[in-house]
Amino acid sequence: MYGFNGKILWADLTNEKMWVEEIPEDIYKKYLGGVGLGAYILNREIKGNIDALGPDNILGFITGLFNSHNAPLGGRLEVVAKSPMTGTWGDSNCGGKFAPELKNTGFDALFVKGIAKRPVYIKIVDDKYSIEDASNLWGKDAYETETELKKIDPKGQAMVIGVPGEKMLYAAAIMNEYGRAAGRSGLAAVMGSKKLKGIFARGTKKIPVYDEKMLMETIKKAQIQFRNSMNLVNPWHMFGTTQITESSHLNGDTPIKNWAGVGIVDFGEENAKKISGEEIRKDVLKSYGCAQCTLACGGHVKRETRYGTVEGHRLEYEGTGAFGGLNLIADLDAMSMSFELCNRYGLDIITTGAVIAFANELYERGILTEKDIGFKIGFGNPDAEVKLTELIGKGEGIGRILGMGQRYAAKVIGKGAEESAMEIGGQDLPMHDPRLMPSLGNTYISDATPGRHTAGGIGFNEGFELVLPFKHKDSWTKIPRYEYHGKAYWQLLSVAGQEILNSTGMCLFSTNIWPNSYPYTELIKAITGWDMTEDDLVNIGWRIQIARHVFSAKQGINQYEIKPPGRVMGYPPLKAGPTAGVSIDYETLRNEYLSQLGLARDGKPNPEVIKKLGIEPELVAGI
Repeated sequence: MYGFNGKILWADLTNEKMWVEEIPEDIYKKYLGGVGLGAYILNREIKGNIDALGPDNILGFITGLFNSHNAPLGGRLEVVAKSPMTGTWGDSNCGGKFAPELKNTGFDALFVKGIAKRPVYIKIVDDKYSIEDASNLWGKDAYETETELKKIDPKGQAMVIGVPGEKMLYAAAIMNEYGRAAGRSGLAAVMGSKKLKGIFARGTKKIPVYDEKMLMETIKKAQIQFRNSMNLVNPWHMFGTTQITESSHLNGDTPIKNWAGVGIVDFGEENAKKISGEEIRKDVLKSYGCAQCTLACGGHVKRETRYGTVEGHRLEYEGTGAFGGLNLIADLDAMSMSFELCNRYGLDIITTGAVIAFANELYERGILTEKDIGFKIGFGNPDAEVKLTELIGKGEGIGRILGMGQRYAAKVIGKGAEESAMEIGGQDLPMHDPRLMPSLGNTYISDATPGRHTAGGIGFNEGFELVLPFKHKDSWTKIPRYEYHGKAYWQLLSVAGQEILNSTGMCLFSTNIWPNSYPYTELIKAITGWDMTEDDLVNIGWRIQIARHVFSAKQGINQYEIKPPGRVMGYPPLKAGPTAGVSIDYETLRNEYLSQLGLARDGKPNPEVIKKLGIEPELVAGI
């Protein structure tokens, strides 16, 4: 077998045992790596409804096909498990440099089950692996933990949790590289439930490829296209995702004031300019790129704030939205410190900012009071934002409740708090508004991981042309924005493309630099020797998507029944701004897409699609 190790590593923390499993080549060919291999393994092992924080949940750290082979922007990791936040299939994609390091140990993935009797970490150094005592690390933040694990070998990489993960807060994130996060789906809480403080990997193995010369020639062609596209590259390199911060706060993309406000009215142009990419860039000391990255959209910053010194990663767009417009904050001191606290404690930035906005609305409604919190909060209060972030990071006071996300917190607080909870399926929502991009709303409710803007779909293409990771006969098709019938096929193509990204280890932003043109089939041929067409890739992505839904169906989830907050979909519609008067017919979008995908009305894949895609009987056992 070329391109893969053909082996995965297992750890049973209950019995303190580890072992190696060999994976047949035909499984890799059908599911690739990353999320695809994760969906295969979890469905094979888990047959029914389980407790996400119990010993039967399996937490997987899975490398992608392109990891370790120098494919530009092909260095990302996929983390999978049942989500405690949503009760569905859970996955989270992570940058940093852990993925190729793990693959170079000789294992394509690590899967963990059971619960340790004491805090532990897993050490993998080439073909040697062990479960080690982590009692001295328990209680340390993510920065401290990563620093301690890297003392094993400074050239190694670590995935770690901080105190929020230990306390099984759903807002917790699994961290790498002092700020790269697998933050969504609450998977750090799963790690904490297993008393798994971290994973250290150091690998020196070189994985053979089918045709080294062809691989180098294909990479060279991709690099030439990259250099010829500097008009696309430069904004990413200079500003990262914050290149859209100012415009998105004004054009209807960024949700404002807990989804109830209008950017141009309630936030304003002056405030948007204060938190723009240009302003944030002033703090950058040097650029940062993840493994195998030529884009380097990240940045290391230093900023002296009134709260103390921030030295870490540059703000990302999701952070500027969550700590900015969503809370009516235009104070870079507060936003930078809140972002830094999330990275240090190990918190998902989106959930943290979103649940603070939820709390601010409850405070405005009189449901939460100063007595409940310990200090005054409210929209436009930067000092309170920093204090709340710290409380969530410590899991103390009101932070213990808010750190569980809006759905959980609303149930605990009561008094009608659920009316202010902007979550879908239990997942706190990201900083992109379906009232501007209706099919994004479809993705939020119809994907196996609800409430996720990175789950695939045509939302970001609406009003423009269809952009896929690879060339396809339907690439560049014009996608209308506010039409609701007839979009299901395009949605399926985009979703399938996203699963290919997440299975090969590719960065989402690669599609912005190589739109409809990254050489997937050529790279796959050079690395593995497999001959594949773009239609083969679509079918693989489709198969992976169905496998993710199979898992959710086993957990009792019917995708047709997931309900969004009316406010998010324009019920009632906004009265001003770029999306004034918009109400989304999300049921039509969902019903047509899920039918095209192959899900019956009970939420289970129909037999025809299982047969068409060749999904193994052992994977669908239990539904």
